Formats: sequence, structure tokens, C-alpha cells
Amino acid sequence: MTDVTLLIDHGNTRMKWVLARSGQIDTNTAGSGSLEDLVRCFRSPAVIGPGSVMISSVADAGQVKDLERFCDSRWGLSPWRLSSLARQGEVNNAYDDPSKLGVDRWLAIVGAVAHHGKPLVIWDLGTAATLDAVDENGQHLGGMIYPGPVTMLNALRNETRLNAPSRLVDAATAPGNSTRECIENGVLAAQVGALNQFVRKVAKTMSRKPGLVVTGGAAPELLPMLDFDPIHDPWLVFRGMLVE
Repeated sequence: MTDVTLLIDHGNTRMKWVLARSGQIDTNTAGSGSLEDLVRCFRSPAVIGPGSVMISSVADAGQVKDLERFCDSRWGLSPWRLSSLARQGEVNNAYDDPSKLGVDRWLAIVGAVAHHGKPLVIWDLGTAATLDAVDENGQHLGGMIYPGPVTMLNALRNETRLNAPSRLVDAATAPGNSTRECIENGVLAAQVGALNQFVRKVAKTMSRKPGLVVTGGAAPELLPMLDFDPIHDPWLVFRGMLVE
């Protein structure tokens, strides 16, 4: 049996995938899109089939079943669907019911600690932005969830008459001199303000300043605008999937 594992992060609107070889992520094999895109990617007989498949999914059951049927028909494999645990790797889950913590968020926390150490703050900038902290003992301290930057911009566009931009281009946490600047700078200030407040709160409970790891689709857009120097790691969910 091949030591190649297909890792699939199955979201509500699309999925991302990558192969891991001998427990190491092969970033050259990364892809994203729909199930049809995944099928096309692995249809060729020349593509090495995985020996196992792991799925992190927040999608509905029907979509997961379609994915499972493909893996069975293509490779004769039953995917291992992951869930949030009370403890994984070096992290203890803060939730009373660990299963209620979104599995993609949990795996990002686990992957961040496994790859970048602790104490740590994990900032995931997706449709929803999430903040989570892990102290020096591996205790997850909980987190925050709020609208991500694109969601904030879309809300302004849809709920007001303001001509909000579709993305942040050259924002700054300073007063703007046009409506577009005011919107962009306001959204950036809200994102960074939440981060700063969160870090101040959790740092008081730690013996030393936590590191900051940033992930998510909006991370490349925001990172150049920040005054500090965090670690950018887009592979956190996949890293967490490989942690026992």
C-alpha cells in the first residue's frame, strides 16, 4: 500500500485538497474547487492513487456522501472523516463539548501548535474570522468568531447604498479621505482591532508573549498592511489532519 494520503478540507462552498507523502505535505499537489474539479484532478491513470483519505468537513451530509462514493469507486477506499477531540497532539480543547468546535478550526489550532510551538494565537481570515489561543501548557483558551474582511465589505455593499469595494487594496488603520478609503480603513481597523484586543486579553494569562500564526483566504491581502510580523501558514488544517 502506498504511503500517500489524500487530505481533503471540505467547506460549505468548495473543497481544498493536497497529498501527504510519508506524513509530509506535498504543496505541489494542492488544489481547490468542486467535487468535479477533484475528480478531474485524479482521473488520470498516471496520477498516483492514495493509500488513505482523510476528510475535514463542515459540508452537509449529502456532499460528504458524494465524496465518499467517489473515493470508493476510484480507489476502493473509505475516507476517514475527522472530528474535533478533547485532546489531539499537544492541545486540550477548551469546549465543554469538544465536538461543537468546528473541525476545520480545531485542526488549524492543532496544526499550528504542532508546527509552530506554543504559546500561540491563531488568526484565521476566512468568510468568518476566528481567533484562538493556546497557552504554554497546550491548553486551548477559547476564541472569538466575527465576520471576515470580505464578509464585512459585502455586508456594507448589500445593506447600504455605499459603493463598498469587493476587497481591501491599500487600507490603513487611519482616517480615510474618500468614502472608499473610509470603508477599507474601517474594515481593516475592525479586523486588527479585534486581533489586538484578543492578544492583550490572552497574553495576561501566559508566562511569555504568544506567537501569532495567520491563515485563511484573506491573509495574503491583510498581511502586508500589518505593523507586526506574524507567521503566514496556509496549510494549518492539513497539518492538523496529520497530528495524532
